[in-house]
Parts: sequence; C-alpha cells; structure tokens
Amino acid sequence: MKDRAKELALDQLVKVLDRVPLVSSVKNDLSGLRSLLYLRRPPRVVALGLGSSGRSTLLRSLIERPPVRHPLDPDHGHWVRIEHEGAKVDWLEIDADDPAARSQWTRALDEEVPDLVFLTFEPRNVRDAKRIAERAKSLLADVPDGTGALRVFTLLTHSDLVGRGPVEVEAERRALEAELDACGLDADPPRAVSAISGHGLAALSEAMVLALPEETRLEAARALTRAQEARLRIGNEIVQACTSVSVTVGVTPIPFSDMVVLGPLQALMVSALAYLSGRGLDKKTVAEWLGSLGVVGGLGMGLRYSAQTIAKLVPGAGNVIAAGVAGAGTTAMGQSAIRYFLKN
Repeated sequence: MKDRAKELALDQLVKVLDRVPLVSSVKNDLSGLRSLLYLRRPPRVVALGLGSSGRSTLLRSLIERPPVRHPLDPDHGHWVRIEHEGAKVDWLEIDADDPAARSQWTRALDEEVPDLVFLTFEPRNVRDAKRIAERAKSLLADVPDGTGALRVFTLLTHSDLVGRGPVEVEAERRALEAELDACGLDADPPRAVSAISGHGLAALSEAMVLALPEETRLEAARALTRAQEARLRIGNEIVQACTSVSVTVGVTPIPFSDMVVLGPLQALMVSALAYLSGRGLDKKTVAEWLGSLGVVGGLGMGLRYSAQTIAKLVPGAGNVIAAGVAGAGTTAMGQSAIRYFLKN
C-alpha cells in the first residue's frame, strides 16, 4: 500500500505540472525519477551451476539476511520472489547438470526474462568448468531476441576453501578463466567470492547495481546492503533530478505554485531516500529526520518557502531569485536526508 501511494504521488505530481504554464516540459526531468521510483521493480537474477556451489548461501550473504533465523527456500527451477526484511529479489536457481534444466529454463523464460545471470563454480568443480559453461551457453541462446545481451557474472564461490591465501585463490580463478575462455562464453572475468567471510561481496554488489536495468536499481541497492557507493550515487541522482524540477518550478511566475509542486516533490524525494536506505517512511522516521535538522534547519525550510513566494511578487528578477531559492532549498533538504538515511 505504501509503495502504491508513492506511485500515485509521482503520478499526481506529473498531472499538476501539466496544468502549470511553462512547466509541462519539466516532465523530461522527471523521466529518471519515473524509472527509478514509479517503474521500479525487483531485479531478476538467475543462478546457474551445480547444486553444491552455494547459490542460496550466496544470496543470503549478498542481502545480509541471517540464514538460521530467516531461512530462504528457493524452489529449484522456478522463479521465487524473495521478499524479506526490505529486500526484494526475483531469484531462479537451475542446476546445470539436471536433465530437466532445459525445460525449467524454457518455462522460466515464458514467465520472466532475467536481468542478470550468475554462473557459479566451487573450487572442487573447476575441472568441470568447460562442461558447465557449454551448458550455460546453450541455455542463454534461448533468451528472446530484443531483450539485449544478458550480463553473466562468473563466480568462484567458497573461495575460503582454496589453499591458504590470496595467491592460491588467484591461481584457481585464473584456471577457471582459462577454461571459460576456451569455450567462448561471453561473460565477465571470474570473481572469487565467499559467503562465509564476505570476501568479494561488496565489489560484486556494486557491479550488480551498475549492470542492472534502471528500473531495478533502487530495489537492488536497497537489497544489497554492501552496495554503499551505489546507494549514495542513486541518492544523489534523485536529489539532482528533484533540484532540477524545483528550479524550473521556481522560474514560473505564478505565486504559490511552489507550495503546490515543491511540497509533494520534496516529500517524494525524502521518502525515496528513506526507502533506498532500507527504512520505511513512517511517522517515527520522519520525526527523527526532522529532529536531525534542528530548530535552525526547520525554520530555514519555512523561510525558503516564504522567500520563494515573496520573490515571485517582485517584477523582473523575482522569478530568478525564487528559482535559486527553490533549487538551493531542495538540494539542502536532499543532502540532509542523504546524510541521515544513507550516511548515518
């Protein structure tokens, strides 16, 4: 219900902008927000590999949800919506050596087209890498035309079990890379990761967010708690888009249009940043954030609204002043929310 309310808020904002003279073009600035917020959906990730390669454990570690208190139970060969403690991921596991893999894959493609593929290997089955990669290559050829090339992340899981240090891990990773190159699989160079120690998971999380479609990035960054840089990057994108709209609205010569448009826009911005951090935007969260602004910050927000309205009553340069105040106010509010929600 809360997600639906946010979608309706953005939709209402677009309708308001349609009615404000000189501002209908600002919808172009909202296209990024629309993809991130209005059209957002969970990422669809496929994990191909042998049953012993630790795919479910890897998923739990990526979203940092305890496996004992909150077990995940992916159904092999079927899409499963993982929705737990704020994380939302559509997950599909297929065993590369299962005779039913082809039929499972075909059925899954009929339901949803994946956004990303994990091809998982554990150290002891690197010798089977070519056979597994050939099977994966055959399956990936069935992806419908027009969906674009799927990004394939090859992962050497359980890297803690390789030898006694990084030298042995790197040697195993290079051996896997050579096997995959020999079969001509179009995939990223192998990454050594560990669900136990967390080795390599931060870099993998960041790479995943970058590789995913725009409409999945918000949910991906929210689910992948190690992707701190991605969260900050997306948060700043949201603030920049809202600031751009605020400046355009500030230029309009109509008094009080700021209140009609900027209020919902800035509320949407703060709501999106709170959601990105993994928190819900309830009354307690809002009260905490407003409390972090302090008395001076709260007064400043009110004075900015007053200054914008008064400036629009001044002929000539008044609109320019109002635009500057609106943009600066939105940026300040957004950066405050980023510091509170994403930087603690």
